[in-house]
Amino acid sequence: MENLLLVPLAIMQGLWVLQRTPRLPAPQGRAGRIGNGMSKSLRVVGIGDSIMAGTGVREQCNSLTAKFARLLHERAGHDVEWRVHGMNGATSAAVLHTFAPRAPAADVYIISAGVNDVTRGVRTEAFAANIRNVYDLLRRKAPQSVIFFCGLPQLECFPALPWPLNSLLAGRARELQHAAATLSARYDRVLCFHFPPVMPAEHFASDGFHPAEIACERWAEGLLDLWLQPARSTVRAPASTGRGRSSSRARAGSAARRSA
Repeated sequence: MENLLLVPLAIMQGLWVLQRTPRLPAPQGRAGRIGNGMSKSLRVVGIGDSIMAGTGVREQCNSLTAKFARLLHERAGHDVEWRVHGMNGATSAAVLHTFAPRAPAADVYIISAGVNDVTRGVRTEAFAANIRNVYDLLRRKAPQSVIFFCGLPQLECFPALPWPLNSLLAGRARELQHAAATLSARYDRVLCFHFPPVMPAEHFASDGFHPAEIACERWAEGLLDLWLQPARSTVRAPASTGRGRSSSRARAGSAARRSA
């Protein structure tokens, strides 16, 4: 009941935020290669919303996908080719119908989706169905690939979002995150990232909404630890994932060590 009373205020705040928040451009570039060209390259493809477009950083080489590719190169010793397919404002439906079909076969996929579903009121069931179909599509393209769902952030920490808007949106984000985690646990070599409960203000770009370069680097480290070093990872796994989740992590880590 209390949340219902706050909805009119949150709607007004949402309109205010839209008018007030600066529109940051996405950086140029959509692909790159890291390494000396002397070894067989691993392929990393990012698919999704503004995170994949690189909004919040000045150069695409500092985006989440590129940072992940660089860290993977440093840890695995292989050359890494990376590519992104994404756009500001993309929902899970856009990821499914527009960007995932364009993505080439890859060794690693990183999927960013959900925040725009939250702000547009997409039902949890529809979001989960879209993500499931994305997983299935990518797995058909690359049966041995590792797929990351890179998580929904803690929206109550966003400097651009005032209370109670941030609280209401954060509740919806947690619902979608839980749905993504539950779904991911059903697949082999599909890993779901969980954000820490607190996100420092310096991790946000000037718009108070998108991740700054330091946040992309920490995020990429978290994704790679989730895959290659699960025992050392600080990422919190959902309590309900059970035995199947641990098995999936072990297989993914084993595969990565073999490729390294």
